[in-house]
Amino acid sequence: MPSLSLCISAAMTGSGKTIFTSALINTLLKKGYTISAGKVGPDYIDPTYSRSLTKRDVFNFDTWAMNENTLDNLMIESSNAVDFQIFEGVMGLFDGTSNQQSSTASFVKKYKIPVLLVIDATSQSQTLAAICKGLMSYDPEVDFIGVVLNKVASDRHFLLIDEELKKNNINVIGYLPATPDLVLPRRHLGLHLAHQINEYKSLIDKASAVVMSNIKIDQILSLAKPLKEISPKKDLPSPINLGQKISIARDEAFSFIYDHTLYQWQKEGRELKFFSPLNDESPDKSSTGIYLPGGYPELYCETISKNKKFLESMNKAQVENKIIYGECGGYMVLGESIFNNKNKEYKMLGFLDLITSFHERKLNLGYRKVSANHKCKYFDRKSFLTGHEYHYSTIIKEKGEPLFLDKEKTLSTNGYGLIKKNVFGSFLHLIDQKLK
Repeated sequence: MPSLSLCISAAMTGSGKTIFTSALINTLLKKGYTISAGKVGPDYIDPTYSRSLTKRDVFNFDTWAMNENTLDNLMIESSNAVDFQIFEGVMGLFDGTSNQQSSTASFVKKYKIPVLLVIDATSQSQTLAAICKGLMSYDPEVDFIGVVLNKVASDRHFLLIDEELKKNNINVIGYLPATPDLVLPRRHLGLHLAHQINEYKSLIDKASAVVMSNIKIDQILSLAKPLKEISPKKDLPSPINLGQKISIARDEAFSFIYDHTLYQWQKEGRELKFFSPLNDESPDKSSTGIYLPGGYPELYCETISKNKKFLESMNKAQVENKIIYGECGGYMVLGESIFNNKNKEYKMLGFLDLITSFHERKLNLGYRKVSANHKCKYFDRKSFLTGHEYHYSTIIKEKGEPLFLDKEKTLSTNGYGLIKKNVFGSFLHLIDQKLK
């Protein structure tokens, strides 16, 4: 029997999707169900919550950035041997690129997944009926099972909203009260990672207790729908080739890694090893390639700059012509130096002619479609590369051969990132590739 599926969406970011999704997953796990989770769109942080609960990979599903084969094969893998697949949407239900590509709506329509809306009731009552009715009538191809109200101030507040929603034939599945116990802490790139929150499991258990009391779980179970049948597709190669043995930096400073990237590398038979620059660890000596992903190196500049074992081993790898690739925060560490939020400069690896600053902040956000520089042999030149950029750090100096060429003209310059012999990187977090 195919697994049942459900997508948690909302009218906007900050409505409570992540806390409700986590609480629902935790509740169903306690009831004995096997659960897999997924995240719509290019997010590394929200999946840490679901991953910590399910102990399974949490794949991102991106209808703009991913090719059809990747999407279908990840969906098949995600649905394998589980009772339920629970997906968390991105931003508001219909938000995305032009024509709603990349939106939660485009994803649920593609796979016929029903939607449960989480609606923030702060400072509103009956008006929420108009908002819900508008969302539910906007696109008849989207299948809704009902609404969960979040941040409800009192029983009286709930009754006012519930009455108006029922008048408009909108199914109210329950509510979450307005309480600090059900709020996840945030910082400059969004929520904190799950493991960085003190007593995270206790917080989710509290939220689950509220869900058990105030949410019609049996109704959710009865309204979730079997995933449509999907045929396996031919795998396209992963976007980047770092050789057979890949050392991956993974710790508090380097944590933005897509599960689907690791899954694809493993499926291709590549050997993956992990190391922690923050703990002054070295990449594996037998590695063919080293991957420094994004994260928060700007918060740990001093530690990174003093970790001799890490710095010396990276210098040795560079001299030995091993492939060294950095994304976003990892790209910053490949440069000469980083200025932290107090405008203090710390030396980094110095492999690229690059200086960045977390003191001079500017939001850089959006999808990118690029092609690799012909001098870089580690990407498939038959394909466009797709990815996402999200950072506040700015470039003080960036000189040299660009790694990518911007195909969508989304940038102020055609060149993007840097490549210098065996070392290369950019602020782009690669997601997938699409054939030209």
